[in-house]
Amino acid sequence: MSGPRLGLALGSGGARGLAHAGVLQALHEAGIPVDMVAGTSMGALVGALYASDPDPDTLWQHVLTYIEDPAFAGHWDAFVPREGNGRLEGLFDFMHRGRVAVRTMTSLAAESRDSLHGPLTRSFADTPRFEDLVLPFAAVALDLTSGNKVVFREGSLVDGLYASCAIPGIFPPVERDGEMIVDGGGPFRVPVEACRESGADFVVAVDIPGYRETNLRSGFDLGMRSNTVARDRLNDFVCASADFVIRPAVQSFHWADFKNGDAIREIGYQSTMKCLPALQKSWRRRRSPLGRLAGHFRRIQSG
Repeated sequence: MSGPRLGLALGSGGARGLAHAGVLQALHEAGIPVDMVAGTSMGALVGALYASDPDPDTLWQHVLTYIEDPAFAGHWDAFVPREGNGRLEGLFDFMHRGRVAVRTMTSLAAESRDSLHGPLTRSFADTPRFEDLVLPFAAVALDLTSGNKVVFREGSLVDGLYASCAIPGIFPPVERDGEMIVDGGGPFRVPVEACRESGADFVVAVDIPGYRETNLRSGFDLGMRSNTVARDRLNDFVCASADFVIRPAVQSFHWADFKNGDAIREIGYQSTMKCLPALQKSWRRRRSPLGRLAGHFRRIQSG
């Protein structure tokens, strides 16, 4: 009977998902092995970079290269609410939201495909296919037509990552064989199921909390907040199926606040260090003879 395999399910969260890099740093320092990774949206990006070279320091350098790419970075500052309550800040936010709303009402996306696909292509020039990665990796997306989960595990890595990161209304969806594939962060925010399907016996879910928007100034804001609450409730059920859950306390950061990447990464690291004793205890239990036997029968029952 082989030993249990530990898999990471890295959740979506935009800039807040940079906390994944800190989580991986803490796990590396603690000597907890990662055998496979599944990710959604930003979790897919960070997971793929780690799967291509499982070294936390190298991972962070690659992450910085990606988020500082001019084709990527130039799109996000305007989404972050301006500090203060002055008229200029309010006018700027209003005009920007209006521009995005108009563009999404007249086309499928506010931004071009290349504004996302280009930086991904440059970041993964050395590992263009899933098969080139060091660790098994899965990127999770959503087919809007059927409502089904779409999991990418082979073929073009960049195409799979693009689909997983294509925020609806912001980037064009991937259209193939009647499917319209977009960012899976709605119903599949933390890809616990995909991680188990990849062969993980012990799944550590890294759940990135949503941004706590308190300044609800429009009907759009109310609708977005209602949607966030519904997604959070669904996500609680998903994470309950993981063997262990890490929740970095990054909810004060906006999803587009990539300029605070170092602070977000540090929170991911500190959050993981705090729960490390409990994780190590749970992992030791799973690797014990009784735990391995229970896992063996669980795999048999799941087919």
